[in-house]
Amino acid sequence: RTRLALAAAGTVVVIAGATAGVIALQSSGDDGSTGGAAGSSPLGDARITVYNAEQTCRHKRVRECSLGLAEDPYVAYRPSNIVGRAWHDDVLHADCRIANGVTVTDEAGGHSSMWFRVSKDGKRMWVPGIRIRQDQVQYSTLPNCPD
Repeated sequence: RTRLALAAAGTVVVIAGATAGVIALQSSGDDGSTGGAAGSSPLGDARITVYNAEQTCRHKRVRECSLGLAEDPYVAYRPSNIVGRAWHDDVLHADCRIANGVTVTDEAGGHSSMWFRVSKDGKRMWVPGIRIRQDQVQYSTLPNCPD
C-alpha cells in the first residue's frame, strides 16, 4: 500500500512539474513584441542532468540502463530514432527547448512532450524533458528552439 501511495505521489509531482514547464515555455515565447524575425534571439547554454526513473538503474552504466538521445523530437521515440545514449546523472549541454515534441512516458508513468536540444560527441541530439531532472525542466530559462 505504501509503494502504491509513493508511486501515485511521484506521478503527481512529475505531471505537475511537466505542466508548469509547458506553461512557462508558452509564456516565455509571448513577449508582446510585434516585429523582428522569428528565431532571431540567441540560443542559450545550460547544463542539464539526465534522470532515470528506474532506481535500480541509477548506479549502473550498462546499455539496459541507458536513456536514448533522439535525432528528431517530432518522430516516435523508438530505436530507429535514437542516435546517442546517456545515463543517470550525466550532464549534457543544452541550447534550446521545444514544448510540442512527441510525448514520452517514463517508467514511473510521468509524461512530457518537452524536449531539449543537446550537444554530445560533437553532434546535436534531443533529450526528452521527462528524462532530465524535473527542477531543471520547471525552471529552465533556455529559449525556444528556432523552427
